[in-house]
Formats: sequence, structure tokens, C-alpha cells
Amino acid sequence: MSGPRPPTASEQLAFLRLLQRLMDEGSFVASYKFALLHAIADLCLVKGDDSGAELELSTSEIAAQFIRLYWPQVVPYSASAEQPILSQNTGRQAAIVRHVAEQRARYQGSLADLERSRSDWDRLLREVERTVRKMPLWKLQTVRSGRLDFLYENHESGQVVRLQPGVAYCFRAFYPMITDMIEGAWSQFVQQRNRKHLGQVVDLRSFLFGSRRKALDAYRPLLTDLQEGRCFYCEREIKSRGDVDHFIPWRIYSLDLGHNFVLAHPGCNSSKSDLLAAEEHLERWTERSRTRRAELEHGFDQLRVLHDWPKSRQIAHWAYGQAAEADRQVWVGSKVDLKPLSGDWRRILGAAGQPAA
Repeated sequence: MSGPRPPTASEQLAFLRLLQRLMDEGSFVASYKFALLHAIADLCLVKGDDSGAELELSTSEIAAQFIRLYWPQVVPYSASAEQPILSQNTGRQAAIVRHVAEQRARYQGSLADLERSRSDWDRLLREVERTVRKMPLWKLQTVRSGRLDFLYENHESGQVVRLQPGVAYCFRAFYPMITDMIEGAWSQFVQQRNRKHLGQVVDLRSFLFGSRRKALDAYRPLLTDLQEGRCFYCEREIKSRGDVDHFIPWRIYSLDLGHNFVLAHPGCNSSKSDLLAAEEHLERWTERSRTRRAELEHGFDQLRVLHDWPKSRQIAHWAYGQAAEADRQVWVGSKVDLKPLSGDWRRILGAAGQPAA
């Protein structure tokens, strides 16, 4: 019996066409379907691989992604006391939004604190999971003309879905494009249902999904101490104010996890921009995260920010794998200093999974 295989170019194109049809023809009375598609894409990155194999996802894993997606969205859009939380449903406010909003208020906006409180986190997870199983999970693939069961089989009930062969591969291969499409449609959906409060607002998307300009000042003292006041990339002293940079660029994966941040000269940060860093930088980043993991995680806990080194490493593995597949160049040290990605990134990220000596 032959094993799994990556989908062919024509099969990948068929997947994208079906996904586009689902977005165009699907019935979206709440934003849950957008959240479900986004959650599946996110989980394919951290759980899947590029073999083309099926991928099993639990409703608990999906619910956890729902919480993280809705977390930044459950505060009033403006500081006005009259401004409500934006509606994400055609009728009464969506149940998941209400549940997440209650816990965000209780934990003063700190998702990291909520996740450390196992009783409250588990309670919220169960509430969200119950809604996921009842509402979007078995209705996601319904379109006007019937059903498109190309993502997973519709069993109408259960706590697990098994993505069809090739689906996880496609979500990983086209992740930036797919999530851009989902977030754009989600933002338009929310704007249409909140015209009274939003008018012709143009920056709704950055409010719903975060922005690379999000204040990162809280990380600076920890990173300054950790890097002994030196730029992560050029290793020269930072004599003025350094920039907190996303090592795996925000454009590639837009979740802020503590291990992904480094301190850099503004010039190095600007030069690197949205490029992946070369292997010498990758090795320094993984070595720092591996050998000083306890120090980093203690600092992140003190700052009340999310961190997950295995997940950060898996995201890096996906990002460098996609770059290798596309023969993209990586950034070495200046605007014009680029080079092809070698195969050494696999060894580096493989070693990063080993415990520190």
C-alpha cells in the first residue's frame, strides 16, 4: 500500500477554487465560519506536515484557537463609553464573543494569565467547544447548492474531524494567502453589521487581528538584559533605543509569542523587514531559546505574555520549509545582502528540539 503523497499542482488549484467557492457561496450568519477556517489553517501549521497525509483535529484544539482569535476583538472599538463590542452575528451577540469578553474583562486583557488559570481556561474552553460542535463545525461546508465536503467528512456530530488527504498540505502551502482572504472577508462581515458605530472606518482589520505596530515596549528590558545590550543580528552595541523585532516576520505568521522577539538596531530591523533571517541568525535564535529557555519563560510569565517554544519552533520549521520549497533568498545583514537558503535550517531546527546540555 502506498503512503501519503503531496497533492499535484492541479489538485492544489482545485483546493483553492473550492475554498474560494466556499467563501463566496457559504452562508455566513455569524463570524464563526471565518474563525473555523482560520483555526484549521493555524492548526495545520503547528500540527501538520508536508507529506499530504490526513490530519486529525480535535474540537478542543479548534476551540482554543477560537479563543485566541476572538481575544483581541472583544473590547469596544473606540474608547467611548457608548461604543459596544462589535457585533459578530446577525442577531444577538455571538455566544463565543460573550464568553470570551467576560474572561477578558476578568483577567484585565491578559490571555496568558487566563491560560495559567486552569479552572477558568478549561471552563471557557468547554463553553466554546460546545458551540463549535453545535454551530459551525458541521455546517462550514454547506453552500447554496448543497455541500462541499472537501475539507473533512461531515459526520454531523463528534469531537474530532479528520482533514482529507492533501488539505493540511494546501493550508500550509498557501497559509499567508488563505488567512489574508479569511481576515479580509471577516473584516467586511463585521463592518457590514456595525455600520452605525463604524461608518466608513478603514482600519477595522488591524483592530480585529492585531497590527505589527502593536506596542512591544514591554519586551525591551528583558531582551536588553538577555542580549547584553547588543543587536541580535549584527551583535554590535545598541547605543540608543533598539527595536523589538519579530524573528519570524509578522507578515508570515501574525501571532505574538514571546520566543519570537529579538532586540535589534533600527537599521537592522528595517533592512530585514519581512524577510526570513539567514541560517547563522536562525542558529543563534534557536540556541538562545534552547539554552536560556527557563530564563526566557520566567521573564515572559512576569510580563504576562504568551509563550510556547515548541510551537514557535514548529512555526519556524514551516516558514523555512516554505521558503526552501519556493527557492526564496534569506537576509544576511544589509538591504542587498541576501543569499539562497541552504539545507542547514533542518539541522538547526532539529537540534533546537533537543534539551539543553
